[in-house]
Amino acid sequence: MLFASATTTTTTAPGTGNFLIPNGTFVVELVIFLIVLGVIATWILPPLQQVAETRRAHIRGALQGAEQARAESQNLLAERERVLNEARAQARSIIDDANQGADRAHEQGRQRGQEEYDRLLEVSRAETAEECRRVRSELVGRIDTLVVAAAERVLGSRVDAARHRALIDEAVATAAQRG
Repeated sequence: MLFASATTTTTTAPGTGNFLIPNGTFVVELVIFLIVLGVIATWILPPLQQVAETRRAHIRGALQGAEQARAESQNLLAERERVLNEARAQARSIIDDANQGADRAHEQGRQRGQEEYDRLLEVSRAETAEECRRVRSELVGRIDTLVVAAAERVLGSRVDAARHRALIDEAVATAAQRG
């Protein structure tokens, strides 16, 4: 109020004042505005700026963290893809090796079967040849009695078996030398 009384020293009649010329109230309001502005700039604005800067720093840190997380995520995805490709290649290799092993085992089994077949065939041939030799020798051993019996029937008289056996042995020996 002190200011208000100082500003009203000159009074003029209503309607005679110039509105462009400031009166005392304007100066008082200007001073109060500047004081309030100074108080805000001195005590209120620095803590607000500090809070705003802290918030900006926190947001910057969060953005950097998000960017790092995104980059790490992309690195992990690339690593995952690389590991999957390696695993696929390894699986293909294992399958190929297994197929080749199966083919080798099949071929070895076929070869062993063929070898066993050949061996059994050779044994069978040897047994057959031995049986033929045995049968021949048995027939040769008995041919004299068969021939003597046949000759006796044809001739109608008795044939000397010892003499006839000597003739047969001689014929067999001659046939063995030729064949």
